[in-house]
Amino acid sequence: MTGRLRLGLLLLVALILQISVMSDLRVGGAAPDLMLLLAVCAGMADGPETGALAGFAAGLMIDLFLQTTPLGLSALAYCLIGFTVGTMRRTVIREGWWLTPLTALVGSGAGVALFVVIGVMVGQSQLTALSTTTLVQIASIVAVMNAVLAVPVIRLVAWATAGQSAGVSAGVGAGSLSGGTSASSAPAHIRIGRTIR
Repeated sequence: MTGRLRLGLLLLVALILQISVMSDLRVGGAAPDLMLLLAVCAGMADGPETGALAGFAAGLMIDLFLQTTPLGLSALAYCLIGFTVGTMRRTVIREGWWLTPLTALVGSGAGVALFVVIGVMVGQSQLTALSTTTLVQIASIVAVMNAVLAVPVIRLVAWATAGQSAGVSAGVGAGSLSGGTSASSAPAHIRIGRTIR
């Protein structure tokens, strides 16, 4: 099975889990966002190109289930986050056991914020119906939950992307990964006018 096919299969399974299970695991009105986490992990495991591709595909897949935001909003935000994480991974971020959870924490929080900012720029004013404090709280909760899920998810992404490029060690635990490479509301995180069909 090729790397892209495995990655596509992983995205499909994540989508099913996102809309059937994760959207019910809410803390303070926010839930983990597996699709955003896959974009972040793809950037960490296999660089900016794979991060952008996985982010675009993951965002587009979740956009198909949203009724109140334009098609492509999540795709654009997740694509940019996946690309940025992949670029930072290759140029700035050093190895360490803390790398995966910390990158997932920062990338997920930034992804939620970027989604809202881009949405407001294209006229989706309902995204700022909540106070800034509430939006920061939601972004923080999503970031923490995604950071907790990051280690098993990056192992799956590293398996899926094995052989696509020269690869980068994902930096989980003591070193590189096996394989040598590294709802009722919102996509699952924001309860501000986005409804899943």
